[in-house]
Amino acid sequence: MFDYHPKFFSTTLEKTLNNLSRSGRSRKQGLSIAVDCFIVVTAIWLGYSLRFGMLFSDFRSTWLLFLVIPIVTVIIFSSLGIYRWVVRSSNDLLYRQILKACVISTVCLVVYTFLFPPDRINPRSVFLIYFMFLFAGTVGVRFIWQTMFKQKSLGEPVAIYGAGDAGRKLLASLTPVDRYRPVVFIDDNKALHNSTVGGINVIDSATPELKTKLLRLDVEKVIIAIPSMSAKEYEKQLDRLNQVGIELLTIPTLAELGARDITPEQVRNISILDILGRSEIPPNLRLMGGCVNGKAVLVTGGGGSIGSELCRQIIELQPNKLVVLDHAEPSLYKIIEDLNGQLSKRGVSDIELVPVLSSVCDSSAIKQVFDMHSPDTVFHAAAYKHVPIIEDHPEQGVKVNVFGTLTVMEQSIASGVKNFVLISTDKAVHPKNAMGATKRIAELCLQAKARDSGKTKMCIVRFGNVLGSSGSVFPKFRKQIEAGGPVTLTNESVTRYFMTVTEAAQLVMQASTITRLGDVFVLDMGEPVKIKDLAESMIKLAGKKLRSETGLDTDIDIVVEGLRPGEKLHEELFISSNILQTKIRKVYSANEEWVPWSELSRDLDKLKSLLLISDREKLRSALLSVSSISSTKRSEPISAVPEAVE
Repeated sequence: MFDYHPKFFSTTLEKTLNNLSRSGRSRKQGLSIAVDCFIVVTAIWLGYSLRFGMLFSDFRSTWLLFLVIPIVTVIIFSSLGIYRWVVRSSNDLLYRQILKACVISTVCLVVYTFLFPPDRINPRSVFLIYFMFLFAGTVGVRFIWQTMFKQKSLGEPVAIYGAGDAGRKLLASLTPVDRYRPVVFIDDNKALHNSTVGGINVIDSATPELKTKLLRLDVEKVIIAIPSMSAKEYEKQLDRLNQVGIELLTIPTLAELGARDITPEQVRNISILDILGRSEIPPNLRLMGGCVNGKAVLVTGGGGSIGSELCRQIIELQPNKLVVLDHAEPSLYKIIEDLNGQLSKRGVSDIELVPVLSSVCDSSAIKQVFDMHSPDTVFHAAAYKHVPIIEDHPEQGVKVNVFGTLTVMEQSIASGVKNFVLISTDKAVHPKNAMGATKRIAELCLQAKARDSGKTKMCIVRFGNVLGSSGSVFPKFRKQIEAGGPVTLTNESVTRYFMTVTEAAQLVMQASTITRLGDVFVLDMGEPVKIKDLAESMIKLAGKKLRSETGLDTDIDIVVEGLRPGEKLHEELFISSNILQTKIRKVYSANEEWVPWSELSRDLDKLKSLLLISDREKLRSALLSVSSISSTKRSEPISAVPEAVE
């Protein structure tokens, strides 16, 4: 006995449509003629049956009629060009031609019955019924045909991993759009296997025939619709589907979605963040806007990775004025264009946006900026941050990272700025290179100045690498992978902290509202990530394979080159173990020792003198010496009182 299953019908129909779409034009025209002949015969039979109220069966006296009229109708359709029409492009013009053909066919039926009257009565209503069914049938079959092929061609066929609530919502949101067309669900739940959800089949994710089934449906992409999926599960699915050559997409996490519905625009590639497993927390908008809303804000280094994201976040929080300062013209131009686009999209015209092309080392230009724009809040993100470059050019790090920071800092105090925020780095903790040393000295300058800063509240916000920034390994690895490898590591054991630039900027802005007296705020970066694991994950995300696993020269190799001068295996975030939780989740206050300005200024004078003699080795040595903590010359630590976590 035939065991019917819905999957059998859908698969058979899919194969039939595929075969038909790939068949020649003459074959499609022959099929159209055969279908039209069947419709003509059916229309005549229905005309007699409905008119006399009984199933018509008198074919002995009418068989010639059932033979001639279909042939005549096909000739009429052909002469009007109906069979030259591509059915998938059917439109009103085709339907008007069919209407003409049906009228002519009906007239021919009338003429035929007049010239060769069959041995029976032919009421006029038979002809009217014939015309209606002929027109409805020929138009209807073409409309259905067009709809099936159109549905078949809408969007790229994809599978949805997860037939739960999120998967069903995704299916509903994708159905009306052209980009993706869901054709099958994949799920781990055995109770759902071989069932249909939302009209499409559910298959087992663990079946060894998964690749065959997906390729049979022309599926080359799988959308993971499980917002709560863990990082380990992402990597597991990535490994498995990479083996069958299927690309993975995903939807936002629960934290990203909030209460919003899933939209087709939210379907995205799996990012390295999904693999790293960071769980971002929605920001406290009240805290974010505390130093920004209705105020004049200055961002130095506004064209850089952190600076530009700070600008984008600030412009959304309705400042009175945003001054963007950067020494690089292309970077400044790009961020100003982006910000103008944001304002235009929101229809906002009451925020003054001011680009300033200048260096933080130019004290007279910095003074002019403060005099002209009177900023209430300053986010100082301008800095050189590439370790190898500053290791070779320590004098540039001293000029920008130390004395440039000091210039902006002192001008902020002199101008009565209410809030000054220094963006720092984990490389400032126990520095082993010139860049880290310059950032640590900048921190010491702020801590010393904060004790006599008048009404200016000053703080340091320290964090590790941000994904995608110009100084991180992420863009470097991506370019190497796109070029076919190899991916280069300095050491297989190197670990680093990572977070997104968006999260970093949001936490910086929140921390700026709770500062008091030279606080050192450290962002919770999660667990350090092994750079080798990061490289392997990025290779897999790109749909590539590791040469170490396949042994094929065409796959991506990972090459270890050795640590660069000044590079550490593992970075740190805290100098002391005295760490306090602030009122902001993921923001800690580090209670650290500091150097009085009277002592620190002598060290700075020494650095200035070394700049004059251009001795890089002595300058690098002096940097590491000044930045090193020596308990014999430290004053009491700055106190940071913890507050309740929000």
